[in-house]
Amino acid sequence: MSAPRSMLVTGATGRLGPASVRALLERGDRLLLTGRNEARLAELAESTAAFGGPGEAAVLVADTTRPDGAQHAAAEAASRFGGLDGLVHLVGSFSVGPLMLTDVSSYEDLLRANFLSAVVATQAVLPHLTEGGKLVYFGTPLADEPLAAMSSYAASKAALITWMRSMAHEVKNRGIHANAISLTLVETPEMRKEMPHVDPALTVDAELVARAVRFLTGEDSDGMYGSVIPVVGKFGFSSALAGGPPPGAGRPSR
Repeated sequence: MSAPRSMLVTGATGRLGPASVRALLERGDRLLLTGRNEARLAELAESTAAFGGPGEAAVLVADTTRPDGAQHAAAEAASRFGGLDGLVHLVGSFSVGPLMLTDVSSYEDLLRANFLSAVVATQAVLPHLTEGGKLVYFGTPLADEPLAAMSSYAASKAALITWMRSMAHEVKNRGIHANAISLTLVETPEMRKEMPHVDPALTVDAELVARAVRFLTGEDSDGMYGSVIPVVGKFGFSSALAGGPPPGAGRPSR
């Protein structure tokens, strides 16, 4: 099992936050959880305290999409834990809409949330990292195969992944690992209330994503630099040319 680590978790109040935090606390990690919503951070702090894992979690209200907020959070984490071993960057946003009905400001907002926020947080964390540091980001298969009306979201995530792969070459000679997880819609109680019509087979459980987070922040991923791990469940792109599933698909063989 990987040794415990000291990590900065940005955007911890998002939907991936609770599961990812629990997975890291189970390993004994020491975490500084940041977010802009003080009330939701307080709820997260209460839930992590009730979890009772071997790790330690503290919270900090900070806007890590801004350089001053990110630098403050990184310095606070390094000071509190006597060093910093990595970043799990959960900040992100989603929007959908056809090009001609989407204002350019929507593109700018998603680029800031999904791409530039990662740049800002990483610039703040890197001065504190030593060999073995781990940087984890979150992409989407839509960055490679974008769908109609998702151009702003897909483009922002494509920028993130391209940047991450380039940046990974810069930091790997310092022994720092930058990698990403590609995922689809995350299955959470909140998502199910908002989108009850979505086929559960096309979503991915937050716990499965959290396992990938723990893997990419642990020693078992030491050979990985600039990789993108797909955690997409049974999601797949379909086409009328495929003609549907083959006869007997899904039936157990005799």
